[in-house]
Amino acid sequence: MVNAIRPQAWMKVRKRLVGLFIILGSMAGCVAGGSMMPQAPTSTVAAAEKSTPQAETAPAKPAGMTQAEFDAVWSQVKGKMEQCDAPLRRAGEAVGTGDVYAAFTPVKAAGEACKAVWLDMGRIEIPRSAKGEVKTAMKEAQDICENAAYLKMEAMEQMAKVLDGDARPSAMADLQDKLERGKTLASGCWISYLGAAGKADLTLPEFEEAAAAVKGQAK
Repeated sequence: MVNAIRPQAWMKVRKRLVGLFIILGSMAGCVAGGSMMPQAPTSTVAAAEKSTPQAETAPAKPAGMTQAEFDAVWSQVKGKMEQCDAPLRRAGEAVGTGDVYAAFTPVKAAGEACKAVWLDMGRIEIPRSAKGEVKTAMKEAQDICENAAYLKMEAMEQMAKVLDGDARPSAMADLQDKLERGKTLASGCWISYLGAAGKADLTLPEFEEAAAAVKGQAK
């Protein structure tokens, strides 16, 4: 695609962008474990609101945080990350067309969307009932997701520069590095919340549903 602006056959730019597009697509797929777990049929917040009287009166977990409280936080995290990842997927589709001019605007928009998510992620409040190592794990998970949004923002900003004609080997290498790290942190986002849930003796809703589905298939 960069060759359309500045032919540089010796750099094999076209092949590099195809590879980077694949990384971009896989990074967008790691939306809080969305690529590994089925989506919940209903929102976790709605499920919490429809909990049975027995669940509402159940004693709190040793760490203090209840499943409903955790689900509410997780729902917010997924919602925020999707605000970054939906534009990211559109950018990936645009890059995949091979039209550098058509891809530039969606890529810029994805960078701006992920920047807004990065700035806003820290506003999600950890339940006051979370104590000790559970509180620490929740904070670390939030930081990982926040960093994932930041890396996605940086990757899109670098992608925009490449599409705008910066086809230097160093620019391409920097883009690939940002895409790879963003992909890793995107997976780490949901994995870290899964770990935080485990420390509180709670469950990540999608993980529980996936396990139930596997058991159902085994039967």
